[in-house]
Parts: sequence; C-alpha cells; structure tokens
Amino acid sequence: MQAQNVRHAWRVVAASTIALFHWMPVHAQWSADPAINLVVSDIANGNTQPKIVPTPDGGFYVSWFDNIAAGFDIHLQRLDVAGNALWAHDGILVADRSYSFTYDYGLSADSAGNAYVSFNCCENGAGDEHIAVSKVTPDGTLVWGDAGVTVSTAVEAIYNAYVAPTTDGNVVVAWSADSGVRAQKLDADGNALWIDGGVLLDQPAGLKLLGGVQPADTGNAIVSWSNQSGSAHILRAQKLASLDGSALWGGGTSVRVFGAGNLQFGYYPPFLADGSGGGVFWDYDAVGVQFVPRVQHIDANGNLLLGVDGVVATNDTSDHTDTSATFDAATGDIYVVWRDNFTNGGGQSFDGVSAQRVDSTGALQWGAAGKVLVPLTDSTNGTHSISQPVALPTPDGFLASWVTGAIPAASQPLTVTRLDTAGNAVWAAQTVDIKTERYTSRAEGAVSTTGYAAYAWQDGDDGAGLSTIRAQNINLDGTLGGSAPAIYSVAIDVSGLLGSGLTLQLNGGSDLVIPGDGGYTFSTLLADGSNYAVTVFSNPSGPDQTCTVDNGSGTIDGADVTDVTVTCVTNGPPDQIFTDGFDGP
Repeated sequence: MQAQNVRHAWRVVAASTIALFHWMPVHAQWSADPAINLVVSDIANGNTQPKIVPTPDGGFYVSWFDNIAAGFDIHLQRLDVAGNALWAHDGILVADRSYSFTYDYGLSADSAGNAYVSFNCCENGAGDEHIAVSKVTPDGTLVWGDAGVTVSTAVEAIYNAYVAPTTDGNVVVAWSADSGVRAQKLDADGNALWIDGGVLLDQPAGLKLLGGVQPADTGNAIVSWSNQSGSAHILRAQKLASLDGSALWGGGTSVRVFGAGNLQFGYYPPFLADGSGGGVFWDYDAVGVQFVPRVQHIDANGNLLLGVDGVVATNDTSDHTDTSATFDAATGDIYVVWRDNFTNGGGQSFDGVSAQRVDSTGALQWGAAGKVLVPLTDSTNGTHSISQPVALPTPDGFLASWVTGAIPAASQPLTVTRLDTAGNAVWAAQTVDIKTERYTSRAEGAVSTTGYAAYAWQDGDDGAGLSTIRAQNINLDGTLGGSAPAIYSVAIDVSGLLGSGLTLQLNGGSDLVIPGDGGYTFSTLLADGSNYAVTVFSNPSGPDQTCTVDNGSGTIDGADVTDVTVTCVTNGPPDQIFTDGFDGP
C-alpha cells in the first residue's frame, strides 16, 4: 500500500529521552471529531517531521523527530487498525541524537510487519557522522541494536537517507553524499550484501539529492535523485541489480526521467514502484518562468512509457507546484493533484487546487486544464493559502488532500476529497475536513491494507515549542473514526515447486517468497468486502518453471480465503525442427 509525502531540501527545523516500552496499548483510537484528532506524540518542547506507512495487519507505523533541545531524536509508534497506540504514549526511541538541524530520513515496513528507519547519526559535522538503519519488530524491539547498522563508511558529508524492503526479503537503503548517491543492500540480520560503503552513483557530474528508493522485480531496486549542476537540476533514476547493486538501465548511465523542465534547487520528488519492476515519477518543474506538474512511467527495462518529456498534466498558464501522484497498476492510470498559484500585477496572490487523470498512453482524461477542486482564491494574507497536497489510491479513483491556511491563520484545516475515474466527487459533501484546529504542516498520508486512509502531520505552533504529532483516519465513505473493521487472511497451497525464486503477490503487493511446496498465508489482512487477487510476480528457475494460480481472485465474504492453489510445471526444452521437416526429440 502507498505512503505519500512531498520532499524538499534537507530541512532546517527549530528539545526527552524515553525508555523502550513494548506492547503497552493506551486508550486512544481514531476520532470521529475533526477538532479532536489522535495525539501520537506530545513530547515537551515540540515534535516535527512525521512519516506514516501501513502495516500488514491494517494499522500503521508513525515516526517523527522530537525537538532541537533534545537533538531531534527519532521516535516510532505503532497503531492498530482502530487507531490504538500499541506501545507507550510518545512511542519508542529509535535514535538518540545531538542535531541542531535535520536532514530528511526514511521509514518503511516489510510484509512481515517490521519497520525500517534510515537516518543521519548522531551529531552535525562530527567526524563519525554516518548513515544508519534500524530494524524494529512489531513488538518494538530494535533487533539491529540501539545504534542500528552503519551503512556509510566513506569520510564525506552525508545528507538525506531512505530505505525500502525488496521482494527477496532484504532491504535497500540509499543516501545523498558529496560523492553522489550511494546505496547498500542489507539482509534480514543487517549484513551488508553489496560493496563496503555502498555502490556509488556519480554520473553525470553534479550535486545529487536523493529522491527515493523503491523495490523493483526479483530483489532489484530503483533509486531516483535530482542531479544539480549549475542552473540545471534534472530528475534521474537508475535500477540496481539485486546481486551486487550494478546499474541495469541505460548501459550503466542513469535515465533522465523528464527531457524538459528544470527542478527547483533542493527539491527532490519521491516516486512509486509500479509493481512490475518499473516506477512512476512526478514533479513540478520550470519551463521558462512557469512551473508545471509533470508525470512519467518507466518500465522494468528503463523505457520511458510517456515519451521523452513525460506528460504535463495541465495547459493552464498559472503556476502549478507541490505535485503529488498515485498509480493504478491495474489500468496504468496516474492520478495527480497539485497547487495552483497566480500573482497579479498588484502583488495579490491567489491559490487553488487542481487534479488530473493521465491514462497509460499519456492522454489527459479530465480535460486539458484538469479538474479544479478549489478555485483560485485570494491568499495574500495567508487565510486561503494552499499547501501539502497528497494523492492516495482508492478503488476506481483516488483521494486528494490539501491544507488551507498559513501563518498567521490560526486554523489550517486538512481537507480530503474522493474522486472517481471520471473526476466526479464520490461523497455527497464533496470534501471532508479531517482536521480543523491549529497550525498544520508536513502532512503525509497512507492507505491501510483494509482500504481506509490515514494522515499524520505536525500540529500546532512549532516556534513556540507547542507542536505535537497527530493523526486521523478517513473511511472510503467519507466518515471519520468508526470501529475496527473485520479483517481476514488469504492463504494459498503450492504444489509442484522444484526451482527457487517463486514470488506471489496479493493485490499487486505484499510479496510472498515461496521456498517449496506447502501452505502459506499472506501477512497482509483484508477487510470484509475487499477484493483480492493472487498473482505470480516471478516464476522459479533452476529448473525453469511456470506457475499458475487457481481460484486466485474474488471478494472477502466474512471468512479467511483458503481455496487458492498454485501449481508449478517444469518447462520442457524448445521443440527442434530438423531439415526433414520432423520435430526433434
């Protein structure tokens, strides 16, 4: 399932050591009142920079920094499907640091429910400053030790770091450094699988700001970055081989994602895996003096499926920034939302929100200008300023969200709408405010494996040391709160497997590596009434086999699914045709 954020330069943000507690649920859950959201952390003197990712059981991990007085330590909380905190209030301490400013960090979760946090440690400019990765089990144990695993060994400046599980049960961490972008693969025990210090992506020349890392096929990974040389700031990507991290695209040369446009300095947009070994990319970039929202789809072989320049999502001539997108793997559609902005000759500023559906051929499905969600409105005094758009997937459409208001506006609501494939609002109210009071910043969203969405943000006045981390769910019908949905598992029975490398997927994700014949169960749980589809992501080799799924799709009907079977057959040698016209042996 998708988690979404918008990334800009390494972040300078303007201090509580806590003990490690395991499995101590507190009495809080998703609120039905947008004025009273779930408080994930209210550590004294402020909290900042939250992230949220889904867990296989329908819940979420939420991470954040505390404050400058505490050194921007990193904390983590686990929420169940009903929004109950499963660990002590304010979560567990992942990294005890002494920072006066911060670089962005990474949070992800694997199909077994383990969390991975990648981060700078442990003091700005220290001689031993390094990139570390921590693995946290569902009960809150830091299984790679209190300090995590160090992955950077070169003596050089290091910046933001992100981490992603791969389809072979390992993880890849990537980070920005003075020498370029580096990446390392770690096994389940934290052992490095690639060259010491990580593989180096240093071409073409220029400062490289990591945009993201995502899983590809057969244990491979994709890394993206903003390549900045002089005034040219270009989004590039490379696919790294599972075995040794060698470059697989472009004969070793990274792929230029968009042939046109120029990124802002310090802006490094994330991207999504497409579930088939490729990636879906987006940004906002400058063409002349105008900012435009742009999307691209790169397949598993590094081919640009939407043309050399990608697709600009609107022909409107105002500025369009803060782009966010999501992807429907079944149709190839990309849904994108962005902030509109216009400043007139008198210095008045106007903000709005628009969205677009780009189909698999690159055609704009909601008109050349896109779908206007919020008309341009005078935002000069901050009351109607728009920020933090987030796109999240839903069945047959997507969720678009944004924040209205900027300081000094006292209340900055977080608003969500659900659009169908035609761009029509699904909910009768059209939009729903899921948060209404106080300042709102750094909003992120993710989709539960049971289908509903949840958002986390920095809430309140950070400058006064009053900021907290809060979260809120929204159901697919537009309601907030509610009791935990009934959730069920999908089990499969495998027979005939002789080779290795068979990987199955549930609903295009939740990779399950199958080592041999027998019964297996996906760790991802699905809500009653959800659709499910079991597919073969990669067939086994040694010997080469083809595996087929029977009873692999349907709808959860108040019970676990137990009748899915996978049968593997060894591929025979190809027929040979001899000169006498007869088939060979």
